[in-house]
Amino acid sequence: MCCVVIRTSEAKLNNFCRIEPTLRLLDVSFDTNMAREVMREKQGTAAKLIYQLFVALSKKKTSNLTATAMEAMRPAAPAKLEAISSVLYKEASKMLS
Repeated sequence: MCCVVIRTSEAKLNNFCRIEPTLRLLDVSFDTNMAREVMREKQGTAAKLIYQLFVALSKKKTSNLTATAMEAMRPAAPAKLEAISSVLYKEASKMLS
């Protein structure tokens, strides 16, 4: 299995744009400043983000909120766009390998 690692700023920003709606849905505070700090590998920033994600997911787990229910709560347009982008990304990955 071939793994392609892209380290460009544009790719990193694209990745953050993809996860931002989910983080917002989980009530995890995430903005461009935090994305910039993670990309610049500022000490402690990634750990803070992961801890916030852990706490948010723990809260969802205790409230018995399933992934399907979370997906249903997402706005339709971003969900559809993400699905299309995911298919395009998978196709591009196949071409690179």
